[in-house]
Amino acid sequence: MVVAVWVLFGASALAMFGRPGLTGAVSRACGGRSALDVRDHWTAADARDLVAACGAEGRAAHLRLELLDLVHPLLGGLALLLVSSLLIRRLPGRGWRLLLVPAVATTVFDYGENVAVWNVLSTWPAVEDLPAHLGGAATTAKRATGLVAHLAVPLLLLAVGLDRLRARARARTRAAAAGPAR
Repeated sequence: MVVAVWVLFGASALAMFGRPGLTGAVSRACGGRSALDVRDHWTAADARDLVAACGAEGRAAHLRLELLDLVHPLLGGLALLLVSSLLIRRLPGRGWRLLLVPAVATTVFDYGENVAVWNVLSTWPAVEDLPAHLGGAATTAKRATGLVAHLAVPLLLLAVGLDRLRARARARTRAAAAGPAR
């Protein structure tokens, strides 16, 4: 199941970010401007600038991107949760479970961002300030929590490796203390 989710996530990421990719289609149709979803942060003015530059073709390209973005965050969050959960199960203590929170948070923030982008695209040419500012804030939060969620995986791999090394060292120490077997 883990492999299947990662393969689906990889396929959706390739469709979004690969060449030609949906984000590239938005950029080409919108005068070189990036889709709102792939920016670090954006404001209402950024959203207005984008939809004004896009025209009908660019807004249609952005809508196609948003359609795939209905499943992409779920696949990404699920992929991170599954691999992190498998690693956490191999570690003692419950505190490691806190490293699952960023994967859930990044998924929630990504969907919040999507709601704002849908609002921007559906209300064009009038882009309201509040939804756009909330969307930009969700984008920033998505990026930050996504970074932590992705960094949790190598941290957990390291922790599992160190825990196994400690367990082997304890077993050798116990074996040596027990003396030679007869």
